[in-house]
Amino acid sequence: MNELMAARSLTTLPVVTLGGDAVAQIKDTVFDAAAGRVTGFTLSGRGLLSGPLKQSLPWTAVHSLGHDAVMIRDALALRETSVVVARREAQQGRVLHAKVLTDEGTEVGTVLDVIVEGGTSGRVVGFRIAAGKALVQGSRRRRHRVYVPRGETLAVSGRALVIPADATRYVADDLPAFVARVGAFHDERKGTPP
Repeated sequence: MNELMAARSLTTLPVVTLGGDAVAQIKDTVFDAAAGRVTGFTLSGRGLLSGPLKQSLPWTAVHSLGHDAVMIRDALALRETSVVVARREAQQGRVLHAKVLTDEGTEVGTVLDVIVEGGTSGRVVGFRIAAGKALVQGSRRRRHRVYVPRGETLAVSGRALVIPADATRYVADDLPAFVARVGAFHDERKGTPP
């Protein structure tokens, strides 16, 4: 599995060409709920007084994604914002601050961030949530902000995100521990013993 990154950590990262030119910075992440992956980024200009750009960056044009920058081949990779954002999936994919429910109907928290697999897939592997009573009750958890994996099927509306009930057994308190928990969760779902 590639390195995992929080979508919010991508905000304000520079978008840099392979030639070294900084052409924009990430403003927001566009999430396709039905596919469970990032489809692109809206952009703003570089600098304190710069506003939003009329162009956006589709995920397919990302050459590499790192903690310090998003690399693209050249500025021709940018597309009109309507191509990246106007899709119906992007409008339905607003998950920040949505309630997190299990498929059994238990409310387990509220979405704080989307956790994305680095590299070129853009796959969403889980969420950072403000844990509700159902997750912290009866456990030794000190933190109320935890990471929970998403299932292969994902239901998102403007108000709620639905995850499999068994995903709550794979909650982690920090991102490094979450990497192992996601792997174990997916192994169990595939029928592979942990």
